[in-house]
Amino acid sequence: RLPVRRGVSFWACQGTMGGSSGGFLTPKAIAKRIKSKGLQKLRWYCQMCEKQCRDENGFKCHLKSETHLRQMAIFGQNAEKFVEGYSKEFEKTFLQHFRTAHRTTRIAANVIYNEFIADRNHVHMNSTKWTTLTEFVVHLGRTGKCKVEETPKGWFLRLVAKDEDEQLRDKLKGKRKRAEEAEEVRHARFLRQQVERARAAATTGDGNTGVNGFSVVEEASELKRDGTEAPLGFELSKKKPPATLSGSAGRGDLGRDRAGSAANAFGVEAFSVAAEGSAKGGEGRGAARKKKSALEEIMQEQEALKKRKEKVQQEQQQPPPGGGGKGCWLFEGIVVKVVSKELKGAGFYKEKAAVRRVIDQGGRFLGELEHLKSGAILRVDQAQLETVIPKPGGKVLVLLGEHAGAQATLVGVDTKKFKAQVELAGNNGDEARLWMEYDDISKCAV
Repeated sequence: RLPVRRGVSFWACQGTMGGSSGGFLTPKAIAKRIKSKGLQKLRWYCQMCEKQCRDENGFKCHLKSETHLRQMAIFGQNAEKFVEGYSKEFEKTFLQHFRTAHRTTRIAANVIYNEFIADRNHVHMNSTKWTTLTEFVVHLGRTGKCKVEETPKGWFLRLVAKDEDEQLRDKLKGKRKRAEEAEEVRHARFLRQQVERARAAATTGDGNTGVNGFSVVEEASELKRDGTEAPLGFELSKKKPPATLSGSAGRGDLGRDRAGSAANAFGVEAFSVAAEGSAKGGEGRGAARKKKSALEEIMQEQEALKKRKEKVQQEQQQPPPGGGGKGCWLFEGIVVKVVSKELKGAGFYKEKAAVRRVIDQGGRFLGELEHLKSGAILRVDQAQLETVIPKPGGKVLVLLGEHAGAQATLVGVDTKKFKAQVELAGNNGDEARLWMEYDDISKCAV
């Protein structure tokens, strides 16, 4: 006997679900789900709405629907952005599938593409900037992400695998390059602002903008006094003490008279200064009378010996004529190359200039340069300069070593050892040839 529940038979329930009104287990519903579960034709897929149509009629109906028209209105506002976004997403997911399924395998492009589109939720190619699979394969080969090979059997791909360390290095290299470019742009803008301010100041000041728009740097001169100017002096008349004065009382009266005359000549302040001087003199005489201990005498002798050694070292380290001193290799009259990237925006980067003057700023040495092409005057730190090696036969100046400051003739260069052979002229007319580093010599300006 058939089971009955709440007065309704089991077959009645089944008949109601599978009747003409439709149901979940009807053959038509099952066939519909089977068809929708599989992969449909890609040309009847709308990427903007993410809707798969089953046939051409359904696709036409979808194109006229309100939902699709609303999505196309949004697409029309910035079509290039949408196409580029879908293209990047398609390429990213395709390469991800390639790395997962065929990391080290050479495979046909059609095979891997069919594997990729088996996922019905993938980004379809008809929404990207590539109209055919061949265009996409050529793009992968051009960008270096895959090795592409065209054969009679079609296109074949092989993934170019990069290890994580190499990818990290490429990422850091790109980041560093962007930072350097931003730094160069910032320095160039700052330099342009300085040049504009200098031009404005020179124009508004005296109406002279200098050479080629650059303000001419005025050299500071030392304060000199003529020999005819005599030092200032005061002449004080001395009063002769009376002959009757003697003893301690006489000396006291004489001191008061002298102090009074000084006070009359200079005012009350003179008397106070004289009193302080006498007090200091008394303290000095008292200290001189104090006997020094043996330890103090030894310390005093060591201090004197130390001062003598420092004086000898200073005499030995005297800079050669024209140089800036210890730690300075610049000389007047040599040609140098500017390697400061801060001056790239002004057009002085990798340019040659002649050194007019060497400036010492407390251990930091600057060179006052004259640009050889434009004649502009600029000041650059010696750390941002390089020496210039002329052609064989040219005149050079020795910058460092025992021959610093001497002129020589360049004989030849050794590009492998980065050395140059120079010929020095001796005092007796003798000539000596020496090998020197590139940084030890530089071209003479004249």
